[in-house]
Amino acid sequence: MIRLVAEGWQGMQGALRILTFREGGEAMFDVSIGGFWRSFAAALFVIPLVTLVYFERVHLGVGISAAMYYLIFAATWLSFPVAAALAVMVIGARQRYLAWVILHNWGVVWLYLVTTAIWSLQVAGIINAEFRDFLFFLDGYVRILVHWRLAYVALGVPTITSAFTAAVPSLVSYIVLVGISQAFAASAAAAVS
Repeated sequence: MIRLVAEGWQGMQGALRILTFREGGEAMFDVSIGGFWRSFAAALFVIPLVTLVYFERVHLGVGISAAMYYLIFAATWLSFPVAAALAVMVIGARQRYLAWVILHNWGVVWLYLVTTAIWSLQVAGIINAEFRDFLFFLDGYVRILVHWRLAYVALGVPTITSAFTAAVPSLVSYIVLVGISQAFAASAAAAVS
């Protein structure tokens, strides 16, 4: 367990170096098959953040069903490697698939930290709902840039290719989110009828 925590901390530091355009970030990742599977433990780092956000949303009166919330989290987390596998086959970068998934898994922990911080600012009374929504508007663009940067570094393809490649898993995650939301809405509507 201590080794996994150390690898997680190193992965997050490597991702931060990559996202802040500092050298040496790529060398901080274990891009072996073992490193690939251990990178999914990043979800263990994220689950406390996701849970905190869930309770913050409930506290603020913008909660959703816990089942839907956690299903969306799990499904979007697991949809990335599938969508990424398809994307790397299309661009001919299969050999860089492991690196991309590993960088992504550790890199998105920072995105979950930002999301948690925004909700926490509102719960603390530092910002209001309108400013929270504005921050999430900006966060949407930051997320695009983060995914693009991680794909660019991991895949070693030209900038525009990495941008389009990074868009594939992001689009799949959005489709998964909408699909689950619609399924829950339809189920709730059927229960009312």
